[in-house]
Amino acid sequence: MKEIPMPRGSSEHLQQYGLSACECRALAFQRGEVIISQGMAVESLYFVISGQVEARILYPDGRQLALCYTPQDGVLGDVELMGEYGAASATVSAMTEVVCLAFPYAKAREQYRRNLTFLRQIARDLNSKLRRNTQRLVSASLAPAHVRIGRFVLHSAAHGRYCGTMTQISEATGISYRHVLRVMASFCRDGILKKTPQGYLLTDLAALQELCQ
Repeated sequence: MKEIPMPRGSSEHLQQYGLSACECRALAFQRGEVIISQGMAVESLYFVISGQVEARILYPDGRQLALCYTPQDGVLGDVELMGEYGAASATVSAMTEVVCLAFPYAKAREQYRRNLTFLRQIARDLNSKLRRNTQRLVSASLAPAHVRIGRFVLHSAAHGRYCGTMTQISEATGISYRHVLRVMASFCRDGILKKTPQGYLLTDLAALQELCQ
């Protein structure tokens, strides 16, 4: 994590929450870096400007449950804020390079109590998260395996490339690791994806979108 100059458009992004950019720090996280740690106090409310993150619950026996994968413009720490939890309920880490605006959590609690614009927008964001997660669960229970995998790759890709792991796909879709490998290999044979050292390039976006319908 490193502090960076304030990204262009930050003020406009925060206006919908009734906040000012001068109260925030701009932070950049590299892929794999932890932004929020489960069980630890949440120090900031993070407004995602670019990049994608994943949230997962870690169990004492080492098992992990993937909860959601948040695209650009998400908010991190909002569940804990609205639930008034003392510690993070899940670990959130960067799937790609992520740029966030960090707003001090103590100030976020003040805004939560007196800023109606802030409260309404946070509620809208939580509603969007709930809808996305519900759609993911419905998809996981009804759609064929190759469709579920295709949808995950499509929604998780950044700049035309999927940079996640096969384990992430397996955990998010409930499909075995071996079957994920077979499906991804078939996507490559069909020219939908191309495997590169930097991840999977989406070479036929139209075909992938059609498959996911």
